[in-house]
Amino acid sequence: MKAKKKLFNYIETITTWSIEEYDMKLTLPLHIKLRYEFWYATLAQQKVIFAKGEEGDIRSYYKTVSTLETLSDLPVVLVFDHLKTQDRERLIKKHIAFVVQEEYIYMPFALMQINTKKITQTLKKREELSPLADAILLGYIVEKIESNLMISEIATLVNQGIREVSNALTLLEQHQFLRVEKIGRKKIVYFEYSEEMLNYFIIKQRSPIKATFFTHSPIEDELIYSSFSALAVHSTLVDNEIKNIAISAKNKKLLNNLEKCYEDDARYKVEIWDREPSLFSTKKSINPLYLLRLFKENEDERIDYALDEIREKIKDKR
Repeated sequence: MKAKKKLFNYIETITTWSIEEYDMKLTLPLHIKLRYEFWYATLAQQKVIFAKGEEGDIRSYYKTVSTLETLSDLPVVLVFDHLKTQDRERLIKKHIAFVVQEEYIYMPFALMQINTKKITQTLKKREELSPLADAILLGYIVEKIESNLMISEIATLVNQGIREVSNALTLLEQHQFLRVEKIGRKKIVYFEYSEEMLNYFIIKQRSPIKATFFTHSPIEDELIYSSFSALAVHSTLVDNEIKNIAISAKNKKLLNNLEKCYEDDARYKVEIWDREPSLFSTKKSINPLYLLRLFKENEDERIDYALDEIREKIKDKR
């Protein structure tokens, strides 16, 4: 009982999830009964089976998990006091969930992988979303990403790999902006819109702009307007300034071809973004929701009026 309590306390502390036990009658092979201790619990709204046994041959873990999942149709989480690094990596490659007490949590069915030896760094990351997680949140708020989609479908919408999207969804789930449920072999993502979600996107998240510079170089690529130029597109504000354009930091070929200059000689003010600014863009400019963040500390009445226009449009949609 002490081992079970220690395990549940550890998981609850690290993940902030609540764990509730439930009763289950499961007929198991004798050799598995003798080698493992079983606990049945609900974790992150998912029923799971925890199986604690002694450290043994890696192939026996594969067989045990396969047998248990076949008999129960539930995710199985192996529990260890100690586990060799090599065996840990093998389990991860096989996508087998496990917990090493006070050290490591790997639960692919819940999009969770934490090395708790580095927990200080992990908790710090929870305070702010990654650029991709931020972009996915934007996509949902502006109704470009729907709820009830598979992870692979979201990956297609944001043009990123499934692993990168899974990591981003983990951050969003930690902030309770969504939940991921396994239905059969599919993982479905459920969002739930709230004012808190919108306010977090606008107020809590940092600007996507990494740096800016002026250039007089002509640009043949399709331009994505940003800042004042985008505000003029999405409101009645008149923009007589140098055009602001946004370019992804990954577009090094374009950035390297732009010659920097003084503001008086500039054709464009270039913003280098930490993501692809064209994602969910409208009217050849960044998504207007970004503007509420970029100008959140503005004190100009003209800009405030323009931002109010954007807010009203967003409210009308929602």
